[in-house]
Amino acid sequence: MNAAAVLTWVKHPRRLLATAWFVLAAGVLFVCLPQQGLTDDDDFYAPAGESYAGWLGDAVTTPGKAFSKDAVSRAFKPNHEHPTFAKFVMGVSQAVTTKLGLFGRLDGARAGVALMCALLCALLVLLLYDVLGPVYAGVAPLLLLSLPRFFFHSQVATLDVPVATMVVFTAAAFLWAERSRTWVILCGVVFGLATLTKLNAPFAVFPAILYTLMSRSRDLKLVARTGPLVIQPAFKLPAIPHALISMALIGPVVFFLGWPWMWFDTIQRLGDYLKFHLGHYPIYLFYDGVIHHKDIAPWHMPFVMAAGTIPAPLLALGLVGTGLAVGATWRLFTKSRAGQPSPWRDHVLNFVLLQALFAIGIVAFTNVPKYGGEKLFMPFFPLFVVLAAFGLEAAATGLARRLPRAPAPALVVGLAVLCALPGLAGTVRTFGGYGLSYYAEAVGGLRGATARGYERTYYDIADKPLARWLDKNAQGKSIHFEPNHKEYVRTYRWLKRDGVIDDVRLSASFDKADLLVLTHERRWSTYPGLFDRVRGWRVVHEKRIDGVPLYTVYERPR
Repeated sequence: MNAAAVLTWVKHPRRLLATAWFVLAAGVLFVCLPQQGLTDDDDFYAPAGESYAGWLGDAVTTPGKAFSKDAVSRAFKPNHEHPTFAKFVMGVSQAVTTKLGLFGRLDGARAGVALMCALLCALLVLLLYDVLGPVYAGVAPLLLLSLPRFFFHSQVATLDVPVATMVVFTAAAFLWAERSRTWVILCGVVFGLATLTKLNAPFAVFPAILYTLMSRSRDLKLVARTGPLVIQPAFKLPAIPHALISMALIGPVVFFLGWPWMWFDTIQRLGDYLKFHLGHYPIYLFYDGVIHHKDIAPWHMPFVMAAGTIPAPLLALGLVGTGLAVGATWRLFTKSRAGQPSPWRDHVLNFVLLQALFAIGIVAFTNVPKYGGEKLFMPFFPLFVVLAAFGLEAAATGLARRLPRAPAPALVVGLAVLCALPGLAGTVRTFGGYGLSYYAEAVGGLRGATARGYERTYYDIADKPLARWLDKNAQGKSIHFEPNHKEYVRTYRWLKRDGVIDDVRLSASFDKADLLVLTHERRWSTYPGLFDRVRGWRVVHEKRIDGVPLYTVYERPR
């Protein structure tokens, strides 16, 4: 793209604002990224992205060799249980940023996730600009980035923020396709890329079907079909939107072409993919003081975790927006039944509400494992922020009546900043790898959440402040992590490889270690007994937030 094309793209204020937010969000995330801790998923996705990007390079330089079955199977075997798109982004990002000297190998891969979050910020602007105007569209990304947990997930090599981006992109593309023929085709491509990101993306099609039935409810009729012997009642369905047809026809093609692993032994590998996720191995969850493993956590767990991790002002705005969306849904349906047009605002509110409900409802009301706090329903959060933007409009309109002399844009921006401040303060308080220990006011913060029996952290976070402390203070000593040592063996290799630490010796044996790092993750059944094993050991280091310990370092008595 040349300079003239760039200028043509950004000359429209909507595009300029979206581009500005993309650059700003990427810049902020890039600056913060090197301080974030490592998750136990980083070691799965970053190497896979590196392997996939290597194959892309081979496909350009030696296509005859790269497209062979052996080459494809070898390159795409790492993490082949998940699709490719986000890992392609991570791998290309890693190749570019490491070559430029911006990041090490792991942070280079994680920069790809940060870029997808930046794209999400731009999408929020583009989605809201024509509905609420530039001011509300301009503050929506601020509200999103003020979510401490979402901010953390945006800087680790996992699929959760990428799939959130692609679900929102699919929703936006579907709505735009209602008014643009160009977006009819693009909607199918975007949906295909979404399905290439993570398994929960295809569920975005169901809200699209429901929206179609509601917005075209006049064409939904019960008709009588006369047969040779009987009269049979049957439904007459509305015309299928072209975007849905595009999703059905183009989406699977993009999915198949973008996942070379599926090019060979397709039936078997596709079956293995579905079988893996339909029978996903159980992962421990500590919720309401109970360890859930093979038993599925209660349906309300996702809703409690969502409310418990969204700062109170933003939660209130989102609930107001949800109420507005419910009203819009009723108007859309009744006006459609009466053959009357509805304002575009009601279409957007209805569709975003449906997408948000499906994003969290699929986890809540199906027999799938519920684990990892909020990570399995990450698309819910940006959709909730869209609803919060409508709630912000209602709040600002009401406030403007009381302050008639206040400039409207300044009032909106000021109110948005005030609503974002608690979340931004939470990010500062948990910065450095502790973002998953943030809890909001609805559950009494971290102290209240811990007392209620919620996990104070998860993901076996290898935070860099602890790693650096061990590197400085544990010279010559062996270190063991409990309750889940094996994950730290993997993540500490990355820390050493990328130069974060120099000499930290991990011991595979609890009994031979000089130092024990006890991470206070209560989902492990061995956790309570560990206190008996360290009785009499000296505490040499500890990390607390709001008085709640996240980990404690014990030294074995000599």
